[in-house]
Amino acid sequence: MMPRTIAALALAVCLGFSSPARNAARPTADSIGRDVFLRSESQMAADALTGLPLIPGAGAPVKIPDARWCKSAMQANFYKASDSTVKVTAAWYASHLRGFKKTHAYASGRWDDTFYNSSGTLFVLVMGDPGTEGQNTQTYAVTYYRVQPGVSERSIIGLNQQKVVCP
Repeated sequence: MMPRTIAALALAVCLGFSSPARNAARPTADSIGRDVFLRSESQMAADALTGLPLIPGAGAPVKIPDARWCKSAMQANFYKASDSTVKVTAAWYASHLRGFKKTHAYASGRWDDTFYNSSGTLFVLVMGDPGTEGQNTQTYAVTYYRVQPGVSERSIIGLNQQKVVCP
């Protein structure tokens, strides 16, 4: 694993991607309405890379450059999130990613929750705006990852803490 590749990827995710639509009006979780927020998965938009459900109000995907991580090929799509808090966004993913585990961290001044499958091949990172630990900030972004071959749970927890942990 090349630490510079992971460091560059983590930096890109932490700093975000410039987007002219960042300040554009977007629907909030409250304005979307509970009925839309709880649509069945057959009506949900999905991330093209992973096929996983995409939260309503997410912006257009930005493809993160492919990278190597713990001897695995990693691909990712980055989305500016809808105007909801990290707790609302994390709760939405918890209810729509059935069978996925969740890890929580506070890293680089941000709330990070990662939802991942048991094979370590798919995961979704929910990142908050900068704030103090435990603060329910606005959701900054959601990033969808596909990793082949899968990585260990320990590696995913490390990534969530912005550390490279390769067994």
